[in-house]
Amino acid sequence: MILGYLVRKINILLFVFIITGCSTVKNNISNLNEVFFKEEVICPLIMTPKGSEELIATSQKNNNTSYIGFRGIKKNCSLSGDKIKMNLAVNLRSVRKNFQNDDLIKLKISLVSTNNNLEEFDRDDFELGFFLKSGSEIVERESNMSVIIPKDGKVYIGLFQN
Repeated sequence: MILGYLVRKINILLFVFIITGCSTVKNNISNLNEVFFKEEVICPLIMTPKGSEELIATSQKNNNTSYIGFRGIKKNCSLSGDKIKMNLAVNLRSVRKNFQNDDLIKLKISLVSTNNNLEEFDRDDFELGFFLKSGSEIVERESNMSVIIPKDGKVYIGLFQN
């Protein structure tokens, strides 16, 4: 009697697993971008306002200076109607002379899109504490960002110390 009850429960459980495994519904939020932004396009040129492409930053803990600049930007763009969604992987590099201690530099990366009248359309500000490990003269950090751009708009990225 108990064995028959267990076999019935196992059969029901297997049936539920089979049905849910065959389901075509996707619950992944990241797939929403594919619904609204389907056609992959060439990304617009990214410009950097003068003075925001690199900087000499002062650390929070030890008051040391470090050169910080963009090491590379990987971009991917998709089109929906008259709007482009740009996804970026932004790589920052820090080079410092005094690297004996752990240190921290507070930074902000701003990614801004504008329309053809140079009015702000969308913005993604990323604030980070750039941790510099002792013994590391060069430290790199990659961050993901995204922005929506009007089809005839422009894109700007800049680096600032908080």
